[in-house]
Amino acid sequence: MTTAQKPTHSVRSAAPAPPPPQDNPIIHGDQATIQHWLHHYWQKLQLPEEELQLLAITQDRQEFMSWTGKRLNILALGCYGYLPPPVRRRRAPVSKATHRHLIFIEPDMQPQSIEVTIAHELIHLSDRVKGNPRRHRHHGYDSIAADEAAITGYSLEELRALLQMEGERREQIRRARRPIRYLYECPNCGKRYPRARRYSQAVSCSSCDKSYNPRFRLLLVPTTA
Repeated sequence: MTTAQKPTHSVRSAAPAPPPPQDNPIIHGDQATIQHWLHHYWQKLQLPEEELQLLAITQDRQEFMSWTGKRLNILALGCYGYLPPPVRRRRAPVSKATHRHLIFIEPDMQPQSIEVTIAHELIHLSDRVKGNPRRHRHHGYDSIAADEAAITGYSLEELRALLQMEGERREQIRRARRPIRYLYECPNCGKRYPRARRYSQAVSCSSCDKSYNPRFRLLLVPTTA
């Protein structure tokens, strides 16, 4: 969908508040499982030991969002966040603050999915350490997925099946929390847009025109009682 007008205001993110670094990586969640796979894939990726004390992992979504100062998509199974060293202001005392690696792992997954998600996020961490961070082109079908298959030993087909299964579970959870209540339809092509909330402004079909076009303004489909 394409909005008629972009909002003039922006939502400000909260300031990142990562936990103070410790001598060992911070793990909030299933300590035994995370520690096992963290050590396993840290060694396989040959990551520098000195980066471990800058790592914090949590299985709590709210905690991860407070650490990074950013929102986390409810469908996310895992997330890697990098915090650069804070900029020192003029005349400010010299600080030992440095960069941080922050990772979220969804706890409500089967063991195999937790394993590959840890490996996946550590690949992102490895890219950052090497100075070559990559963005996903298509989850499960890009170079990151190929690297994930190489270090975990699972085939790409197995990884894609896991991703699809866990993604469907997260979608079910989202729909249970925010059920579909509204349905919009394009008067031109007939494409339908399910919504949990009403649109707050006029929107048009992005399949018919990438820019807002009143000819393709979405219409609310009447619901049957």
